[in-house]
Amino acid sequence: MWLSIVASLRHGAGVATAEAISVQVPFVLWMSTWLRWWRWIARATVLLVTDLCALIGAILVGYGLWAGPILGQPFSLYAELYPLLILFPLGYAGAGLYPGFGMGAVEILRRLSCCTSFAFLILAAASFVMKLPSYYSRITFVVTWGCGLCLVPLLRFMVLAVTSQWRWWREPAILFGTGEWTRWTIRTLDDAFSLGYRPVAVIAPDAQWPERGVENVPVLHGPEWILRVAKQGVGVVFVQEGEPLGISISQLQQHFRRVVVIREDWDLPVERVHVRNLGGVLGVEFTNNLLLWHNRALKRALDLGVGVLSLVGTLPLLLVSVVALKVRSRGPVFFRQEREGLDGRRFSVWKLRTMYADAEQRLAQYLATNPALRQEWETHFKLAHDPRVIPGIGTFLRRWSVDELPQLWNVVKGDMSLVGPRPFPEYHLQQFSADFRELRRCVRPGLTGMWQVTVRSEGGIEEQKAYDAYYIRNWSIWVDIHILARTVFTVLTGRGAY
Repeated sequence: MWLSIVASLRHGAGVATAEAISVQVPFVLWMSTWLRWWRWIARATVLLVTDLCALIGAILVGYGLWAGPILGQPFSLYAELYPLLILFPLGYAGAGLYPGFGMGAVEILRRLSCCTSFAFLILAAASFVMKLPSYYSRITFVVTWGCGLCLVPLLRFMVLAVTSQWRWWREPAILFGTGEWTRWTIRTLDDAFSLGYRPVAVIAPDAQWPERGVENVPVLHGPEWILRVAKQGVGVVFVQEGEPLGISISQLQQHFRRVVVIREDWDLPVERVHVRNLGGVLGVEFTNNLLLWHNRALKRALDLGVGVLSLVGTLPLLLVSVVALKVRSRGPVFFRQEREGLDGRRFSVWKLRTMYADAEQRLAQYLATNPALRQEWETHFKLAHDPRVIPGIGTFLRRWSVDELPQLWNVVKGDMSLVGPRPFPEYHLQQFSADFRELRRCVRPGLTGMWQVTVRSEGGIEEQKAYDAYYIRNWSIWVDIHILARTVFTVLTGRGAY
C-alpha cells in the first residue's frame, strides 16, 4: 500500500492527503502481513541457499586440494557428511543472519566467521567424542575450514550486492522528523546494501515544513501519517534524538517493530557499542579498542602474518616491475620520502618510482597554466591525468597499486600497518586541523584504509577526515579484515586509481 502513496505523490501536487488512501484497513492489514512474511521467507531462503552453496564449495576445494589428489580418497567418503551441514545454517539463524536486516557489513562478517568456526569446532569435537574412523583427513578438515571462512562471507556479499537492487528485497522504512539528518540517513541507507533498509517516506511532524521530497523520497506532512504507514506494513522508523516530534518513543514502539534512534555525534564510535541496564537506567558504553593492549597485539600479529606472506608472494611482480622501470626511465627505481607515523615519529616510506625525475618542476609548470587543474590539485592533491607519471609502466603501476607494494616492508618493520590512515606528505597533513593530526598519531599509518576503499581518489579533504576518524574510533579486527577484502576488490577493479 505504501507504493500507492509514492505514486500519488508523483502524479499529484507533491503532498499526500488523507484521501490518497482509499483501501479498507482490514484488507490493507492482511495484505501487508502477507507481503511482509513473503519478503522475510524469500530473503531468508536466498541467503540460506547462498550459504549452503559456499559451504559445499569449501568442501569441494578442501577435497580437491588434499583428500583427493594427495590421499586418493573417494569423494563418496566425505559426501556422507553432508547432512551435518545443517549445523551451519542453524548457527547463522541463531545469530540473526536470516534475514539479517539492520546489520552492517562488519557485523555480518564477524557473525558469519564466528558461527562458521564454532560449527567446525563442534564437528571436530563430535568426531573425537564419537571416535569416528581416522580416515577422515584432518588436513582436509582445516583446509575446508579456511575456505569456508573466505567463501561464505564472499558469496553472501556478492549476492547482497545483486539482490539489494531488487525493489522487494529491502525492508521498507520511514524517517520521522525534519532537518539535514534525514538527507544523510537516506543516502547512508541507500549505499549500505547489507543493512537491507529502503526509505519509502519521510514524515514531517511539522505540517508547515516546506520540503516535498528528500533525496527522491516523498515527504508526508503531519504526525497522523504515523499510524497510517504502520498499518500499511512499514515496521521500521528512524527518529533523531532530541528532536521535538510530538510523539514519544514509547508511542512509536506500539506501532513499529523497530524504532532506530539517530544521534548526530561524530566523535563517538558506533561499532560494537554496548547497551547496559544500570538498574533500570539505560546506559550506552563506548570502548576505545585501540587502547587495549591485546587488541594492539592482535593487530600487529595480523600485520606480521599477512605482511610477510604478501611480501614473499609479490616478490616476482616487484622484480619484473623493477626491470621494466630500469628499461623505461633513467634514475632510481625506488622513491623514498619522510612521513609522519605513530606518536608523530618520522619514518621513510618506500614506493616504486612512477614519475619522471623532474616531477615537481613539471607539476609546477602544469598547474601554472591550468587554473581548473590547480583547483583539482588543491581539492584532492592528485590529478586524474598527472603529467609527472611515466607513460606506460608508470600508469600501469599506479593503476594496479603495484607501486605501493614496497610498503609491505614498512609493515613488516612496524613503521606502518596493513590498515590505517595513509601516511600523507607534510603539505597534505597541513590541511588538517591540529586535533585531527593528533588523532591520526594514535595509530600506525596504513597501506590501505577505509577512505581508500570507500571513495579512493574521488574524495576530498573532508571525506578523508571523516573516514579516517571513523576507522580510528571504531577499530576492530573485523573492520581490518573487511577493509583488506574490499581493498582486493578495489584494486582489481581499479576504481578511483590515478
